[in-house]
Amino acid sequence: MPVSRTMSSKSSQENSEDESESPSPDDVLKILITTDNHLGFAERDDERANDSLIAFEECLQIARDENVDFILLGGDLFHDNKPSSHIMLECINLLRKYCLGDKTIEFKLISDEKVNFSSTVQSNPFPWANFKDPNLNIGIPVFSIHGNHDDPSGSTPLCPLDLLNSCGLVNYFGNLSSLENIDIHPLLFRKGQTNLAIYGLGSIRDERLHRIFLKNQINLLRPTNQPDDWFNIFVIHQNRVAHGPKNYIPEQFLHEFLDIVIWGHEHDCRLTPEFNTVQKFFVIQPGSTVATSLSEGEQIQKHAGILHIYKKTFKLQQRPLQTVRQFYFVDINLSDHIDEKALKTLSNSKLEQKLDKILTDTIDELLVRAEKEHTGHPKQPKKPLIRLRVDYTGFDLFDSFNDIRFVQKFSDRVANAKTMINLHKKREQSLLKSHEIKLDPDAIKISNDQFKNAQRVEHSIQTYFDSTTENNRLRLLDEKSMLAALTEFIDKDEVYALSTMVEGQIEQTQKFLSNQIHTDDVAFLEEELKRFKMLQNVDDDQANQRRRDLLTVARKERLKINGDRSYNDDDDDDDLMVTQTRRTKNDDSDNENDDDDAFEINSMRPTQKRTQVSTTAGRGRGRGRGRAKATPIATPRGKRKPF
Repeated sequence: MPVSRTMSSKSSQENSEDESESPSPDDVLKILITTDNHLGFAERDDERANDSLIAFEECLQIARDENVDFILLGGDLFHDNKPSSHIMLECINLLRKYCLGDKTIEFKLISDEKVNFSSTVQSNPFPWANFKDPNLNIGIPVFSIHGNHDDPSGSTPLCPLDLLNSCGLVNYFGNLSSLENIDIHPLLFRKGQTNLAIYGLGSIRDERLHRIFLKNQINLLRPTNQPDDWFNIFVIHQNRVAHGPKNYIPEQFLHEFLDIVIWGHEHDCRLTPEFNTVQKFFVIQPGSTVATSLSEGEQIQKHAGILHIYKKTFKLQQRPLQTVRQFYFVDINLSDHIDEKALKTLSNSKLEQKLDKILTDTIDELLVRAEKEHTGHPKQPKKPLIRLRVDYTGFDLFDSFNDIRFVQKFSDRVANAKTMINLHKKREQSLLKSHEIKLDPDAIKISNDQFKNAQRVEHSIQTYFDSTTENNRLRLLDEKSMLAALTEFIDKDEVYALSTMVEGQIEQTQKFLSNQIHTDDVAFLEEELKRFKMLQNVDDDQANQRRRDLLTVARKERLKINGDRSYNDDDDDDDLMVTQTRRTKNDDSDNENDDDDAFEINSMRPTQKRTQVSTTAGRGRGRGRGRAKATPIATPRGKRKPF
């Protein structure tokens, strides 16, 4: 990690040297960052109803004690987009208590506030930051995007943040009026010699946002006046961990000129900045302030962060939260505690007593540990959360174990007694090993030898399938059709060729089974599938026409998504030429405004992430999969020095 951009880890000698050159407080922006506060979580649980409110109040208390310039929230302030009146009232009370006051605002917001705080439903009657309102007395401004829990909904899409924005308690940004050709206007802050641009993007369904990035339809607008002098932060609330092929946002989709990405939605606290070596920015994942699930990641110590920004450098101060309810997650494998001999010799009742003792001893140890590790803060709850994940694979006699009766004896000592025990078995393999498809090492060797002399990779793949046995070949998809799709993908960058071919073959197989097969005999079905696949995997005119039809569907799909209407059915497939169009904006960078604090919309220039390469017919290796280089506006890294 390049420590030249952060002071998170330094020796005492280096710190003493920095102190002599420490920047003036008038030039340092101090920001409290927190995400996923989930106000209102478990409000109907008598024991845990106030956990989220207590933790959020501690964050506000830290902001006031640390005298921060403002608070930055990364989404999911509320657990529900229609919070109860009680939760909304308590939130308003906390914001009034800690964020209103006579404290002087020492920074300037110089971006176009009518654009930053525009409403997606109706014209905003208060299109300015709350601390600029002459009728309000704001001491600590709060800026927030929405998350997936408190996102706009309804016929006139509104969310709780709209209400807080109209009350003058929160500055709500990052709400988009359209999901096509997205322009993200940053909040531009200035304090002394430090310029800060914060880009916000409220939560969008991951699959849809993934597709938007691939279609290259997101622009981050940068100031045309010395853009490299700005410190750039992007606040996002999406899946960071892959839950499917498109059910997350890869970090490589984001722009290289960014300095920090504040990532909401993921609840495990990873507040230490993580450097992305490809995109050259840091990712900060604050995590949640309250455990909303009994998962392993939620037991990590919760924190709030104090971010110090000076010119093009930053440092992060981590503040452990003292009022969060303790949570302990333990895995128990019964095979480590009950040997095979005991399983055979002991009666069922004795074995259940042994299991009862194992669980009881583990919980008692955790309760003692919780008492020792309690922070002593008067608002931290006394009863901890405990989750025991018990693997009883091979112990079928415990299928009837009454865990509900077992947990009753801990109901007055554990906050979640009813959900404390999770009994589970490992999944058994449904298929025999003899039916598994394995790579054939001999065929791989022949394929590799062929590849040394081959001109095309698909020839090498064809050699592999020709050299291996039937058991190691594809069972449902026919190789010749898949190789045809692969050739189309490589030669013409036909990005939907493979997926369309797979979907088409699955549809044909389903039609064959529904029309021809009327039996539940699995062995017979497998034989018929093998026969049908052999009939498909031929080179006759009918099969080739079927493949051409599916590839035509793939091209139409790609052209439809890319917005190209020049294609028609009469076009020759081999001569099809496609060029992606890009939006351009008038960049009147020559007319510089003499007033440095005046930034109009036309003083921004788009910075478009190149996640998909322009596609043309002919041989090429472009993939259009987010691997292309990012924005052409480069940010020099050599200027970043610690402060």
